[in-house]
Amino acid sequence: MADRSVLITGGSSGIGSALAAVFVRHGDRVVVVARRKALLGRLETELRTQGGICHAISCDVRDERSVKAAVIHGQRHTGPFDVLINNAGVTIFKTAPKTSLKEFDEVLDTNLRGQVTVTMKVLPSMLKRGRGLIINVLSYAAKTTYVASSAYSAAKAGAEAYMNVLREEVRGKNVKVMNVYPGAVLTEMWQPSQRRQFARRMMNPTHVAELVYAASMQPASMMVEELVLRPQQGDLKL
Repeated sequence: MADRSVLITGGSSGIGSALAAVFVRHGDRVVVVARRKALLGRLETELRTQGGICHAISCDVRDERSVKAAVIHGQRHTGPFDVLINNAGVTIFKTAPKTSLKEFDEVLDTNLRGQVTVTMKVLPSMLKRGRGLIINVLSYAAKTTYVASSAYSAAKAGAEAYMNVLREEVRGKNVKVMNVYPGAVLTEMWQPSQRRQFARRMMNPTHVAELVYAASMQPASMMVEELVLRPQQGDLKL
């Protein structure tokens, strides 16, 4: 059983809510942030009813002031964050020529800039205390090519590069950085027709969350730098 203060972004559904449930069940004190207040409220109530410590805070990772307020508010409940899980993400399934600059910016603002913004608000406390773990839920799209995912792939690859550099910069400060690369997971990110058609080939969010939790329990002498999770039947080529 752990007893850590954990911040999870994009926690209102999908992998995020599964992560919250798993970390709470194992004894961590969890703060979950996302934009959808109603879903956050239901998740908070459910996990508290089960006896866990969970605080839900409405936050837009694209807005620096919103992030700062959420981090301050969350730490009042659970103390300085020992673990940050950057999970918030959006996508758009369009080919590169059909993706407008506005759509491109919207994907990068959440998946790349949002991740950096949250990290910058949490990292100073970790460096000051000389310990911490930053987990970035990226995508296997950062490592391979999927058509109709140019903006999403660019954002995830950019986040990968940023976090790889950060890992080397804070390695001597006892702050660890782990990148997670899931393949297709059965979440709302996919269209309903896609979920119906490919559900059996997609990974379960709870299974992903359990593996992320296991990897988060790292001995002081080692670091899990990358965790690659892929469907047994291979990639989905839509």
